[in-house]
Amino acid sequence: MDTAGGAVSELAIPTSLLGLTTECHGAGVVVTVSGEIDLSTRRELAEHLDGALDVVSPPQPLVVDLTEVTFLGSAGLALLLDTQDAAVREGVTLRVVATQRAVRRPIEAVGFSDVLPLHPTVASALADVPVPRRGDELVDFPLRPDPAIR
Repeated sequence: MDTAGGAVSELAIPTSLLGLTTECHGAGVVVTVSGEIDLSTRRELAEHLDGALDVVSPPQPLVVDLTEVTFLGSAGLALLLDTQDAAVREGVTLRVVATQRAVRRPIEAVGFSDVLPLHPTVASALADVPVPRRGDELVDFPLRPDPAIR
């Protein structure tokens, strides 16, 4: 009861801090995540990502859209790496979409940006985007002799 003598209304308590949707696109499967990814939501997200991996057909990508994620904890980082490993075993490319600091910073801070390259949009993640160069790949440039050098 409130202090004015009226009845106290019940507050709706969310059953999950995570929102999840999955959409199939011609170019792959997109899992959109909203909310917080931490130890309390890891299991729910893991089950959802496992289901998405079952749906996607190689060589189509699995795109995890984290643009609506407000927190990415260490349990979420570990889950993304586990999903990356599972995707590789299935012959699927995992692509992560994120632009906000709450997701980019943890991935970059622990040095995972090479393993989990981030895309700015779902469209770019679904497109046939070449993997960024690491710098150690061999590049074949045709050499032309310089006529000035003899």
